[in-house]
Amino acid sequence: FQYCAPSRYVKPLAKKQSAVLFSFGGALMKYANAPIPLPFTTLGYAYGLTNKTTVYANLHSTSALFSNLQFDLGATILLYEKQNKFGFSVSPALQSAYNIRNKTGFRVWPSVDLNYFLHFKNKPSYLYLGVNTWIEFSQYKAHHAVQQKHMIPNLQLGYTRVREKWQHQFEIKYLGLGVPNLPNVVEYYGISGKGAFGLFYSLIRKF
Repeated sequence: FQYCAPSRYVKPLAKKQSAVLFSFGGALMKYANAPIPLPFTTLGYAYGLTNKTTVYANLHSTSALFSNLQFDLGATILLYEKQNKFGFSVSPALQSAYNIRNKTGFRVWPSVDLNYFLHFKNKPSYLYLGVNTWIEFSQYKAHHAVQQKHMIPNLQLGYTRVREKWQHQFEIKYLGLGVPNLPNVVEYYGISGKGAFGLFYSLIRKF
């Protein structure tokens, strides 16, 4: 459940447009018999190379508080859009983590998002549905356990409220599809002991 962030820029920015992002949320865990999302935060910047391609970089700020340098670099590419109605986009990215304190554990995971978005009544806000996949190259997990899965799929459903300068993004994810969530440090809300549901919010300022 290391994928602790929502989908990035389901629809690309306009050409030469910039944006800064703050996101909050994570997998749902049980705390005092109530479901709460892990409080992961990220800070990021994006730039529209063209009207169909946006590049972005994000720092996982909560991880940084615990001496872990974690970030993601990627791009969102518009595959097809029927103007103001629906379309598809793909977002290839690299996820990376490094323990600053111990100077160990540098890891890189390629990932890719494929999203379908749908507008309502020709308005700029949109609903989206998609799948994300992480690729795990390592043969071992923590404590030298053998890594059984090298492709880790996640599902997402979200809504982006679009205004002239601001965007509000709300997303629910099903993380680690088919991956056992026990034993673990916390109790996650999954399905039949596998995966975990996650909730996320992103605030985006365009300029």
